[in-house]
Amino acid sequence: MALSIVLLSCTPRPEGTLTPLRVAAPALEQNALIYVAAEKGYFAANRLDVTIKDLDTGAASLDALAKGEAQVAETAEFPLVSAILAGGDLRVVAINDRFENDYIIFKKDSGIARFADLKGKRIGVTQNAISAFYLDRFLVLSGMQPKELNLVDTKPADFETALLSGRIDALVAWQPYVGRIEDAMADKVGVWPVQNKQLVYGLLVCNSTWLGGNAAVVQRFLKSLRMARDFLVRHQDEAKAVVAKRLGLEAPYLESVWGSHQFDLSLDNSLVVAMEDEARWKIDGGDVKATSLPDFVRTIYRQGLDAAYPAGQNMMR
Repeated sequence: MALSIVLLSCTPRPEGTLTPLRVAAPALEQNALIYVAAEKGYFAANRLDVTIKDLDTGAASLDALAKGEAQVAETAEFPLVSAILAGGDLRVVAINDRFENDYIIFKKDSGIARFADLKGKRIGVTQNAISAFYLDRFLVLSGMQPKELNLVDTKPADFETALLSGRIDALVAWQPYVGRIEDAMADKVGVWPVQNKQLVYGLLVCNSTWLGGNAAVVQRFLKSLRMARDFLVRHQDEAKAVVAKRLGLEAPYLESVWGSHQFDLSLDNSLVVAMEDEARWKIDGGDVKATSLPDFVRTIYRQGLDAAYPAGQNMMR
């Protein structure tokens, strides 16, 4: 008697027409859930035809959102705070990652061995970026003030050459730049964490007007990411392979930074606290026209995660 074998896919087949959805995101490992959802067919399973627009930064993702080039933007909270202070009517639909990414990397031959040795040294930092915020907090907690350092505005494109050439003695930078500099300079540099345990939030953001008419689309998008989250928890090695292939990353680098990320879907009040802290810093520094804090609680859209992944919704009502 012949036996017939039926292979069942763990991913449900989509029923009905797929809804187009454009997602703008920096091409970084913080977007692992998005890449896994695309690779494993979870978007299609939830009747979505998702196009991922790769960009350099979260600020560029928000710019694409403002121009109508995307309906969802992935960004960190710092550029989102800037956009909201400038009057942007945006909503956070979920946190998709929390991570430590910023470091002080210094040349050992520059006389830096402890935090106090930074005084008077030439420190590269990107002005008006979250790295500048972290450096300010790091110095205060270390008993120093920014004016005690010789701060040099340094753009990401110049990170490696500025430190390698000796134009600066130390640099506040983020991955993957830190890893590249460590590879190039080996044991000639040292690295200190600069975030003081304040993690970066990777956020999924929509324009409030678009969101008002597309709540069901957002729910299906978040449901897809929930499926990706569950897959990543069970199959981390395969998820790493998906991200490495998508971004063209070497396996050793991805392995070294993977543990710094908390890939999950969530919403909680710690995000609001972080946004308020960063907004105060911007206002106090005169970087923005705003003079008072917005109500960041109203920028949080809870209904999507309530429907797609209730366990991730921890906002105080």
